[in-house]
Amino acid sequence: MCRIDPRMIILQVLVTAICMFWISSSIGIFLEICGLLLFLLYLRLPRQALRLAVYFAVIDLLFELTAFYPVPLFIERLCFLLHRLSPMVGIMILSIRSISVSQLVTGMQKLHCPRKMALTVAVALRFIPTISQELSQIRDALKTRGVPLNPLTFLKAPVLTTEYILVPFMMRGVRVADELSASAVTRAIENPSPRGERVPTKIRIKDIVYFLLVLAVDVGILLYDHLG
Repeated sequence: MCRIDPRMIILQVLVTAICMFWISSSIGIFLEICGLLLFLLYLRLPRQALRLAVYFAVIDLLFELTAFYPVPLFIERLCFLLHRLSPMVGIMILSIRSISVSQLVTGMQKLHCPRKMALTVAVALRFIPTISQELSQIRDALKTRGVPLNPLTFLKAPVLTTEYILVPFMMRGVRVADELSASAVTRAIENPSPRGERVPTKIRIKDIVYFLLVLAVDVGILLYDHLG
């Protein structure tokens, strides 16, 4: 994987998030996804690029189908929201896979972000892999009780299936939160001194060029979206 200074990745997330508020057309969203795919390939993350491409293809297909066929309003709104937020899914994949949580906290510290904000982001990112693990365990537990968790089961009893998932997930989430807080205290999270670095980070020419490319791509998409 090609290493980029975590501060450049953090700035990329901010720039892309701001641009998403100004992009209004489907072509602009498509171009933003293409730009993220190129950045993922540059960072040597081909699997993540493929996953993002497949995700966007499926969501875009569903979005286009809801425009031609009558569907319930809830499904139409959901497809629109997923399509609109597709670039944010891409930037989330890029940020999680390109830098570790430790590098992220260090980068936010060097950008003089508030300490509470850095810790909140770090805990949230630590919890994301736990979500998939907990959902996998819930699915296995339901399967052993004769309740397979699949789209057909959800269509037959959506409310009951949602209850089967949310109740154990919320209970388990409380326990995981306690474990994370205990782990943070053990690692001296309350220490007010700045976080140390095992490998010092330094902005290189490559990092500056990368961020300039991010700016050029996002500004170009905005200009095309509003002037094209």
